[in-house]
Amino acid sequence: MNTHDPRDSYIAQVVQGRSFLEVGGLWGGVNEKVSVAYRFGARRLAIVDVAKPENQWWEFFRQRMTQMDIKNYDAYAEDICTVDSVRIGAPFDVVHCSGVLYHLPDPMRLLAVLRSITIEFCILTSVVIPEVIENEVSCYKLPPSAMVFVPALTDRERDCLKAYWRQFLGNSVAYGITDVASFSVDDFAPWWWLPTATALKAMCRSAGFQVVDSQPCWNNGALTLLLR
Repeated sequence: MNTHDPRDSYIAQVVQGRSFLEVGGLWGGVNEKVSVAYRFGARRLAIVDVAKPENQWWEFFRQRMTQMDIKNYDAYAEDICTVDSVRIGAPFDVVHCSGVLYHLPDPMRLLAVLRSITIEFCILTSVVIPEVIENEVSCYKLPPSAMVFVPALTDRERDCLKAYWRQFLGNSVAYGITDVASFSVDDFAPWWWLPTATALKAMCRSAGFQVVDSQPCWNNGALTLLLR
C-alpha cells in the first residue's frame, strides 16, 4: 500500500463528533479503520463483518482494540446485506467500506445498503481495472464504462490480468484472477467484478451517492471515494 492512505485522510476530514461504522475490515487483523475513527474523534464506533464469531480475525480485532485502549465499540458478525439495520443502530453519520465490493456477486445491492445506512458520508474503496492492460501475455482493453465479470474470463484473459495484479498482490491470492475459482452466489472469497474507475463512480451515483472526491491507492490498483 502507499504510505499515504486516502481512507485515513477522508476519515480525518469527516468523522469528528460523528458516529462511525466499519463494514468489513477484519481481514489481516490490521486493516480495520475503527481505530482511525477513534483517533480523529468519532463519538460512536461500530464494526460489522461477515466473518463468523469463531473466526480468528475477531479475536485479533479485539486484541487490537485492547492494545489501543479502545473500549467502547459495538461489533456484529453478520452479512451487511442481510443484517437488520435497526439492530446494529443504523444509520450512521459516517460509513467506511474497503475491499468488499468486488467480492460480492451483487455489488449494487451492497451500494444500496450502504446508502440506506449512511446519514452523511460513505468512504468506499474498491479495486479498479485500467482501460488498457498490456504485458508479455497479451493486451486487454476496456471502454471507460466497463466492468469485468471475473467468472467469464477466458484462460488467456485471466493470465493477462494475473500478470498485471501480481505487482499489487505479491504472494497473496486473488481467487478468480491469480487462481482458478469455482463461483457460487453465497461465496464471497473470489473476486467477482473489476470495475473501471469511471464505472465505479457511476455505480455510486446510481445508488444515490454524490461523489465528493476520489484518490487512487494501492499503487493505483484501487480507488477510494468520498461519497455524500
